[in-house]
Amino acid sequence: LLTTESLATLQSRAPESRFDARRFRPNFLVGDVDSEEPFPELAWLGETLALGEAVVDVVMACPRCVMTTHGFDDLAKDPSIMRALVREAGGSLGVYAKPRRPGRVRAGDEVHLVQA
Repeated sequence: LLTTESLATLQSRAPESRFDARRFRPNFLVGDVDSEEPFPELAWLGETLALGEAVVDVVMACPRCVMTTHGFDDLAKDPSIMRALVREAGGSLGVYAKPRRPGRVRAGDEVHLVQA
């Protein structure tokens, strides 16, 4: 899971680079998160989320590798992407989640914390 807010944070902190979601290949890109955190999905670690009909446990931050710096389509090769990730986010971006209950997830579905 990756939020548009995390991408925007990195973009503002490293404006010379282009932090496009395609570089990070998230299974789910979540927008409009109501949070003051620069990387809101990190606050979900250890929590359970509902995504549409699915329910997932957020288990760990997603460490990133040099593949995020490679160019493809209209994105140029950019080694400074990895340097910014390490400097600003400890080398991780987004979170891994483990399915708890499978279900259909559609573009535009709400994402919210499941209360225990």
